[in-house]
Amino acid sequence: MANNTRTIANRELFVVVRDMLLEGESVRVAVRGQSMLPFFTSGSTILLRPVKEEDIRKYNVVMADTGASFVVHRIIEVGSEYVTLLGDGNIIGTERVERNKIYGIVDCSRLHIALAKMWVWMRPIRRFPLAILRRVCRK
Repeated sequence: MANNTRTIANRELFVVVRDMLLEGESVRVAVRGQSMLPFFTSGSTILLRPVKEEDIRKYNVVMADTGASFVVHRIIEVGSEYVTLLGDGNIIGTERVERNKIYGIVDCSRLHIALAKMWVWMRPIRRFPLAILRRVCRK
């Protein structure tokens, strides 16, 4: 069986993913990096489905275009025109994106959302568990 895996630049990949989501398709992508630790680790896969207006809620994980790049991060604040995103593995560095620049959502269980709420509330002190997780995930 041939290996059909191909590595391409993130921007190039997510333009294709965005287009597929806009056509109503769900897309499975591999996670790269540590910005969503501890919930999604590098190498794991996530399933993105097209976003609906009712999906744009605090604590949901979405794929959005920030203008500079595409990100898959958690919604931490919802406004009438904009949402604020933050990677679970980040302490600072939020992204403010227009609601119409959110293209996909990661379906998460109720348990995942409950744990994510606690994780978001832990933001002031989560640098300590993140430091340990980053060391463990590097190995």
